[in-house]
Amino acid sequence: MFKKKPEIKNLSPLRSSDRRKLADQIIRDYQIPVPEPSGDDASSSLQSGLASVRNSLLPEVTSSARFTTLTGPNSVLVTGTVYVGAHLDKDERILWFQHGKNPKLIPTVYTLWHNPNIVPLLHTPDFVVEEKLTAGSDLMIPGLVKAQNVTWDARAKAGSIVAVAGIRKDTVPLWIGTCQVDLCNLGDDVRGQKGVAVKGLHWAGDECWNWKALGHGGQQPPESLEEWKGLTAHLTAAVDQVSLDHEKDEEGQEGNDELPLDNGSPGAHGTETNKESNVLDEREEQEPSTKEVDAAFQQAFLYAIHQSRTGKTGRLDFPIQPSFLISNMIQPYLISQSQHFYTIKKTSWKNAKKFIKHLDKSGLVKSKDRNGGETVILDINFDDERVVGFRPYNLPKPKATGLGVGSSKENPSEKASSSSDPSEGQKLTIQIIYRASPKLVPTLLPSKTEFYSAQQISAALKLYIEQHPDLGGHGASVIKLDPFLANNILGSKPTAEDDRILAMGRISRSALQKRVLDDNHLCQPYYTVMRGGATLEHKPRAGLPPRVHITIEKRTGTKVVTKISNLEPFSIDPQMLVPELQKKCAGSASVGQVSGAKPGLMEVVVQGDQRKILVSDILPSRGIDSKWVEITDKTKPKKK
Repeated sequence: MFKKKPEIKNLSPLRSSDRRKLADQIIRDYQIPVPEPSGDDASSSLQSGLASVRNSLLPEVTSSARFTTLTGPNSVLVTGTVYVGAHLDKDERILWFQHGKNPKLIPTVYTLWHNPNIVPLLHTPDFVVEEKLTAGSDLMIPGLVKAQNVTWDARAKAGSIVAVAGIRKDTVPLWIGTCQVDLCNLGDDVRGQKGVAVKGLHWAGDECWNWKALGHGGQQPPESLEEWKGLTAHLTAAVDQVSLDHEKDEEGQEGNDELPLDNGSPGAHGTETNKESNVLDEREEQEPSTKEVDAAFQQAFLYAIHQSRTGKTGRLDFPIQPSFLISNMIQPYLISQSQHFYTIKKTSWKNAKKFIKHLDKSGLVKSKDRNGGETVILDINFDDERVVGFRPYNLPKPKATGLGVGSSKENPSEKASSSSDPSEGQKLTIQIIYRASPKLVPTLLPSKTEFYSAQQISAALKLYIEQHPDLGGHGASVIKLDPFLANNILGSKPTAEDDRILAMGRISRSALQKRVLDDNHLCQPYYTVMRGGATLEHKPRAGLPPRVHITIEKRTGTKVVTKISNLEPFSIDPQMLVPELQKKCAGSASVGQVSGAKPGLMEVVVQGDQRKILVSDILPSRGIDSKWVEITDKTKPKKK
């Protein structure tokens, strides 16, 4: 289906409720088992297990977009929807797609590599995969291979989705299609049988696999995936059973020779000394329940209020926006800094708005809903008994990574340079220069090909006035007009103000300088963006300096989103902004092609009105001055 490159429209983030519904639909369609609840808190355990399966199928930050493509020898037009997300430590990829009128979602190889056994896995010789299937051919019945004394997967029925692997990488799905016959009813020997077994939809190497938010290039298949059952799975199981029996025998023999640790041994002291750190590490590694995450968020909020009440932090400015609440009042004071477990998405509230409503209902704050659906905190009850009686707890220290024995801590500059985002901490400057038009050469400036700064042009004007005493410019702020000034400068595209000055016969020095620099027909502007003293491009670019565009607009009724674009001229990768935006803005974010722009120009879309945190924090940390930012608010009603 994706042999030809599909046309994918702008991505839009999925709402949490829609993502859960889609994940539940996938679980039903593919009959994916959910971990059984255990322990006393069965309901909480069941919800935790269900949430884990949902996140594995559709990550928390998932976007969708419509697509069109041409498929088949007759170039039949196919439309549908792609669902884009990123598994842990991986790039954003197309994880699922739906085409035509069939509502069933079809997994890509990226989903199958992270979710084993959700579809039947068939096998065929490697040359069939490499030469036939990846060229767009369907899998024929005689091309199927299975181990002896092993039955076909009972789920492989007509209309079901199946995956296909080769012989060498028998546990790695490389090709996905739809069963055309009941493969589960085939016999052991399929030689001589005719017909299509599986009709191809997607494979590792097609344009769906090749798609990437920035640039292109698919992820290479892994060498093996242990959870998938390959052709040799039954042999491996038998060998493992023999190995286990052998290990049990050895343990029985070695058990009598094992000596207990002496209380004075270094091992005993080490265990006692590191007991507390081991408990903390264990708490970090174990996934907390929803109630524990809720309690951690409430305690963190009380901690932040306590710090402000006792004067240990700066005074709080009201109203407090949701993004500031999460990034400055919750995250720094959480009992655990694990961003995988302790996030707003893991709480029972799921978003900052409902969390603020909960705090309002409990009497800790007073909140208000603004236009656009955003909820802000107007006041905090610092005299509440929970705030007065709060006792601070020990905050976790960030774990050192990659530091050997005797190594020192990183200084801020080293930390910035080691960041995964190369634009973070960069220092940018924009230099504006000009090229003179032939009207100014050689009377005012010597060359029309050289670049001049505004200071050099001002100095040239000053020198010209000093060299012509008849202008009356010695120490005077107003000078007379001569033929060069009147014809070459004021006569270039004259305005009403120019006609007034020509009638007077005089002009001030400052007005003359502004007139020369502001007229593109006299001085054509160019700019260079410099990073750390070095230019980002080989030669200056014509035109005015670029600006980062921030657009606030409404979507689906009252939902407000913030779009950030034109980051590329400032050497900022839009994809790198997503994790920081998700954390500091407490909402989902995604990257997509700018609508109507040339290919390669991307924009970041984040939930809520985030202009304040962008201009005051995120963009300045990447060297962007506020005067280089252009903000457009489309949520305000148009003036009649």
